[in-house]
Amino acid sequence: MGQREPPPALMRSVAIAGGIVLAVVATEYVFRHYVLFWMPTLGSLRVNDMVALGITYSMLTIVFGSLSRADWRKELRELGHALRDFATRWTYTPWLLGLMICLVVLPAVDQWLWAGLRFPMWISSFRNPAVWFAQAAAVLEVVARIGVNGILVPIAEEYLWRGMIQARLLRVLPAAAAIGTTAVFFSLKHVVVDASWGRFLTLVAFGSICGVLAWRHTWRTSAALHLIVNTAATGVALALGKE
Repeated sequence: MGQREPPPALMRSVAIAGGIVLAVVATEYVFRHYVLFWMPTLGSLRVNDMVALGITYSMLTIVFGSLSRADWRKELRELGHALRDFATRWTYTPWLLGLMICLVVLPAVDQWLWAGLRFPMWISSFRNPAVWFAQAAAVLEVVARIGVNGILVPIAEEYLWRGMIQARLLRVLPAAAAIGTTAVFFSLKHVVVDASWGRFLTLVAFGSICGVLAWRHTWRTSAALHLIVNTAATGVALALGKE
């Protein structure tokens, strides 16, 4: 058995994990419900939402990456290797299939259980009247959704949730508890920001699969899976004209 950390170090790990959770939730909430409306409308509010989301996760990644002294050249290089492995090895196919099945089955369960449950939402009463690049709204939306929701957010979320929060909890809790706790808080973050329970179980399952993958390999591996799924789902949504 590995040597356990002394109690003060254990409490510090829990405190750091909790602080990162609060920072992620608060920052995303403020940017997507307030800063979103303070900016000039960049073609459409959907583009603004993606820009606000991109700023949120860029800031969080820079801040926590600096505090943890992350070597981003190395991290991105290893992420590239993980993406290559997903494309060239069958080892990860069951993970991808499992995640896709969850994304197909569980949304219906979520809707059946609590489609009517809403979470309070507070948004800015101020609206910036300026509208820029209105004629390019459709193009900007495609670029923003693919670039932010498809690529940036999966990398940043996996770094923060699996690479930092889950990693801290693994020092304190058994693996199953650390992975499950991280997945639940990952899903609750979406509940708070989206003001809806409509994806709760889906995202718990999503976070659990990514968590196990990160535990067995690294957060870059779970980021590769997250990136592939988000990019594919965003592309399908754009092709079908869905929000």
